[in-house]
Amino acid sequence: MTPPPGPDRLHRAEAALVLALAGVFLLLGALFLAAPGVGAALFGLPAPGAEALAWVRTVALRDLALGLYLAGLWWLGSRRGLGVVLAATVVIPLGDMLMVFLWHGGATPWLLPHAASALATAGLGGWLLRRPRGRPPGPEKVENSSHERRFTRR
Repeated sequence: MTPPPGPDRLHRAEAALVLALAGVFLLLGALFLAAPGVGAALFGLPAPGAEALAWVRTVALRDLALGLYLAGLWWLGSRRGLGVVLAATVVIPLGDMLMVFLWHGGATPWLLPHAASALATAGLGGWLLRRPRGRPPGPEKVENSSHERRFTRR
């Protein structure tokens, strides 16, 4: 399955990174659902007992949704849409870092995976939002593309 062509289309390296990140979030979500105790340990917060594992399942669903958002926007070929979603996504790992920091009462190695996630989403989001070389500044408009015709009323 390949995304439709257009001026907002991702380059191969960008698409590979987006799909890799989507895959990571999908795998984490699946792991957190299948093995919530392991998920809690990876996250850096305790989850003793069945009731406490509810937060782990919530994180799992959040990660699954994010992986699907990224894959869907990749499929639609929306470079700028992906950039905006990734830039906004930085709020998630920063919030996770804050929760882990507060729980542990300071710096802990458990902050590192969340920091890596924040750097990855911010970096890739910024990369996708930059203006590609050779393209003039200004709004990007698709002129009469097949994608535009599919969604335009006649």
